[in-house]
Amino acid sequence: MKKLLVLGMCLWLGACASISNPITGNALTNVESAYGVALSAAVAYKQLCVQRTIPSSCRTVVVQMQQAGIKVQGAIIAARNFVKNNPTLDPASAIAAAQVALSDFQTVQTANGVH
Repeated sequence: MKKLLVLGMCLWLGACASISNPITGNALTNVESAYGVALSAAVAYKQLCVQRTIPSSCRTVVVQMQQAGIKVQGAIIAARNFVKNNPTLDPASAIAAAQVALSDFQTVQTANGVH
């Protein structure tokens, strides 16, 4: 009888102890969405540069945006993988790294008048 009671308590406690990720998917989705907007501006700027509609100094800006974009993409992929592989752990640091990389990308754009 005691064993049955202990088993029942373990099952009951197990049901109460479900662990969920404290960060919602929205935090990463927001970073990805903001990167999509910034990337759209970068693509438009690059097209203007290729068409030689803007000064040739744009080539340097395009290279800077490409380098920053690679970092953002890597950070977003790392954050996605962390969330996927660790559904019960806090992904705040991985998402924060993606946000920092995105901020750096946006800084390059702002500093060079890319909107």
